[in-house]
Order: sequence, then structure tokens, then C-alpha cells
Amino acid sequence: MASAVEQTTCDRCQAPLVLDAAYCDNCGERTRRARRTVRLAIRIELLCLVIVAVLVVGFSWIFYVQK
Repeated sequence: MASAVEQTTCDRCQAPLVLDAAYCDNCGERTRRARRTVRLAIRIELLCLVIVAVLVVGFSWIFYVQK
């Protein structure tokens, strides 16, 4: 497993970053940590959406079968 090394410079403009920054103060580029966090949030939202869709289809099917 790779160790978590704190990003100290921006990938785009190479400006130094503030400790635990989400964006570069110079150019506005997201840090690697911020990009990972956004990807994780999107995956969680998609998972929740799929679960809701499966529940709606499941309950609709149960309702249809019982009629």
C-alpha cells in the first residue's frame, strides 16, 4: 500500500500549497486529496441512487404481484 505523502506543491503551476489545502491559492487547481474526496463522494451518491432505484422497482413489483 502506498504511504500517504502530503502534497506540498500544485500539480499545475508548482506553487507551494497551504497545509491541508483543497485548492491551489495561485491557480485554483484541486489538490490530489480533493480530487480523491470528490470521486469518493460521487461513488457514494451513485450507490445510494442505485439502492433507491432497486427499492422502488422491488416494491412496485411486489405491489403488482399482489393485485
